[in-house]
Amino acid sequence: RHHARDSQNCYEEREVTMLSWSLGSVLAALCVAAMLVMLLAYIGPLVVLSFLPVQNLRLKYDATWGLVTGASTGIGRALAAKLAAQGLNVVLVGLPDHFLSKAVADLREAYPKQEFREVGVTFSPGVDYMERIAQATNDVPVTVVMSNAGYLALGFFVDRKVDEHVALLECNAIAPIRIAHHFLKRIGASGKRGCICFTSSSVWYMPAPFAMMYGCSKAMLSNFAISLAIEAADNKVDVTAIQPSYTRTNLYDKTPSLGILALLDRFAATPEDVANILFASVGRVVVRDAGMYALLTRMATNIIDSAVLAMIITPLRTTIPEYVDSSLIRLQHAFLNSLYLVALQV
Repeated sequence: RHHARDSQNCYEEREVTMLSWSLGSVLAALCVAAMLVMLLAYIGPLVVLSFLPVQNLRLKYDATWGLVTGASTGIGRALAAKLAAQGLNVVLVGLPDHFLSKAVADLREAYPKQEFREVGVTFSPGVDYMERIAQATNDVPVTVVMSNAGYLALGFFVDRKVDEHVALLECNAIAPIRIAHHFLKRIGASGKRGCICFTSSSVWYMPAPFAMMYGCSKAMLSNFAISLAIEAADNKVDVTAIQPSYTRTNLYDKTPSLGILALLDRFAATPEDVANILFASVGRVVVRDAGMYALLTRMATNIIDSAVLAMIITPLRTTIPEYVDSSLIRLQHAFLNSLYLVALQV
């Protein structure tokens, strides 16, 4: 009798074990299937886009005028040149310096039958840059808008004045929002089709310590574009944000010479590459990641939440090149301040 009871218990235990294994296998299969669906949903459109040609935006939107911010150098200049090559007149917006003047002069020389307008402004808090842009475009039908202006600042958050952080946010996110609001109303009132494009960054969906204001400004911009795309459909306006990987521009000219930047430069895209990808994406997708770094980091954050990544990075933060460099700058400042105090006492 005891033997029979023991046999029954063993049988029941085996059944429970087998059921547990079965449930575990089903859950594992569902998790794998879910990850595959997420990856395919992300990669699928990119594969399709890779076979589609670069679009002529003049023909697509029956456009005669375009506007590009940050048009003096880098991606902005490449965008302005591509619009001009497609036959559009272009308003070039940038810092009021010789780089902007040269960009305009070069385009006028290359395309003498088209018109190019120069708007030198600074996207800073308290500056009425929208008034300057509105004055320069009131008499022309701008239906292709490309907000590209932006800059990067590295270092510890507390080591910069809060006004510096606000200034970066104004340039990278608030100015594009103001520009989009102005031209979306104008394009909608005209009854024409058009597009509004943003140059964001692949950093927006990753933790960005020591460049957090840049990261959060790009996160704001990309999320704004994603939501605006839905509303702008009523105005027959396409909205697209491109999120490039490391690109050879002057964005990094004023940043420290970090080893990671030298590594990324080996795989860097040119501004012309980014322009071609954006022109191939407008009206086809809302967000386009460009470059291997952007693709890999996006897929990584599809699997590992960015908050979890922050927990992983935190104990390793002292190994990040930006951390090391910013710490050295702190020491240099402390040393110079000490010398200054000694000099005052003498």
